[in-house]
Amino acid sequence: MKRSLSSVIVLVLLLVLDRPARAKVISVGPERGRNISRIDWTDETNATRNLSEFSGYPVIVLPIFTRCRTACIQSVDRLKSALASSSADPRQFRVLLFSFDATDSAAVLAKYRESEAIPLSWSIGTSTQSNIDALLDSLGFRVGKAGSQFTHPNMLFFLDRDLRTAHWLYGIDFSAVEVDRGLRIASGDSSWLAANSEWLYAVLLFAGSLLCVALCYSLIQLRTRRRINLAQLVVAR
Repeated sequence: MKRSLSSVIVLVLLLVLDRPARAKVISVGPERGRNISRIDWTDETNATRNLSEFSGYPVIVLPIFTRCRTACIQSVDRLKSALASSSADPRQFRVLLFSFDATDSAAVLAKYRESEAIPLSWSIGTSTQSNIDALLDSLGFRVGKAGSQFTHPNMLFFLDRDLRTAHWLYGIDFSAVEVDRGLRIASGDSSWLAANSEWLYAVLLFAGSLLCVALCYSLIQLRTRRRINLAQLVVAR
């Protein structure tokens, strides 16, 4: 019996330890701590800038395209409303509206800033297609093209002072409280879950392994008892 239990434990440990070697999972979504591509981009004045200029500040990045008259505008309006009600000091963070439409010219961006009353403290820009792809890939933001339009998730990203992904929100109905929390996380005041995710995952994995061992051991015990009971019945007859 001890030999059976030892064999089960060894098998489970081998499966757990061999997991990284058996398959490499490539993340296609946002990943906390991932460095974003420090691309060159162009603002509404046609000035070439680089994302590195935001280093040292928490950064809110909202991917949009200017021809979107529904969700993108709603996201921009929601962000304006949330930051207007926020307790965060606007001098302590940066905001970038980034268009993933490479056809958006400086004139188009300037018109968008005016028509949507984008705050002057916010930056708005776009880039070449290769730079757009590089930035979106590093954010884990996927865009599809449907004719002249785009299909995309509605997401708001928070970058830390080293321009790494710190937090993100889905949808267009985020609140001032959620934006404040995202900025706190990007500033280093990470939530308990975010700060302890690595060891928490290890604990859960270990607990799952022990549960698997216990289950296998119980099944072996049950099978052994059945054999013993059957043997006793045969002898009794």
